[in-house]
Amino acid sequence: MTDFIADQPAVQCFLSFTHADDGLLNFVTPLKASIEQFCAAAHGRKIEIFVDRESIGWGEDWRAKIQDGLDAAMVLIPAVTMNYFYNSSACREELTAFYAKANELGLTQLILPLIILGRDLITENSDDANVRIIEKLQHIDIEEAVLAGSGTTAWRRTMAAVAKKLIKAIQSAENQLERLSEPEPARTGDGGLPGFQEHRNRLEQVARLLGQQLDTITVSLGGITAEMNQAAADIDVTSPDAAKERIARTADTIKPLSVSMQKAGTDFEATVAETDTIMRSYLAFVASHGSPEMAAQARKEQEAFVPALDELQTMEKTIAEYLRSAYALEKRSAPLRAALQPLRIGAQSIQLGIRTLQDLQDL
Repeated sequence: MTDFIADQPAVQCFLSFTHADDGLLNFVTPLKASIEQFCAAAHGRKIEIFVDRESIGWGEDWRAKIQDGLDAAMVLIPAVTMNYFYNSSACREELTAFYAKANELGLTQLILPLIILGRDLITENSDDANVRIIEKLQHIDIEEAVLAGSGTTAWRRTMAAVAKKLIKAIQSAENQLERLSEPEPARTGDGGLPGFQEHRNRLEQVARLLGQQLDTITVSLGGITAEMNQAAADIDVTSPDAAKERIARTADTIKPLSVSMQKAGTDFEATVAETDTIMRSYLAFVASHGSPEMAAQARKEQEAFVPALDELQTMEKTIAEYLRSAYALEKRSAPLRAALQPLRIGAQSIQLGIRTLQDLQDL
């Protein structure tokens, strides 16, 4: 006999985590099982949690698949520690890409961050755009439960709370998606086509924002490089004690520039993810509704982002060479190492933004 209820498709959830964190705390397998079971037992909802891009069917074309997932009320569950932000490019990419599309559709409730470690660093004033994304979402602190371990009272109570919030988010998104499926009054854009000009306006906005962020990065990097080069020259002709003092002064000088570069770099990463989302939507919109002339215009606007890639890749190489040259001084000075850490974070974000732009070029 067919079991019609059991055969219904599960709501898909994607658990985004670092393997380093799972190796330390061994939480992924019990977390997946507990949330799935509590959702079924307490709420009568069938969910399935996937733990990598391949198992969920995203594969290499995962950015393009996010739209389909959101249309089905798929949930992204970031398992957050500081490793999530600073030791995993995959996690940063997943968060920025999913958030950009969810934000465009008004479905950010479909991101449910679980804070495992580092709660005190998740603040709205962070210099990292991804940290600020997590802070403003409906995150849940599960540190106590993870440290207590699966099977404990703390674990069971926390998993019940997570399941409750997850089901609430899914129901809210399903209701919203039902409303979005209803026909809307037409909005007139260029050529009488609803929405055409809206897409173009949004592209112009993000292009201006990208330009501002890159200007900040260029100025900050130039200031840091000039100061470090001067410090290196001074150290070559001075005593060990004077060299130590000179390195300390250098750290004080470059710290604000390094922080500025971190903020601009992580903002750039988030803005590129938004650009990718808008451009994919724009090209799909024109392909299904527009004229050949509109399609040509859309392609021209897509290509306008491409020349920046050469400049960005040159910048990435410059940063890499600079950090290699600064390594010896970093190694011998804790203040300098701390001063350059934000620069390294910003550089990672720039690198990820470049990767996204390369994908955009291939659309």
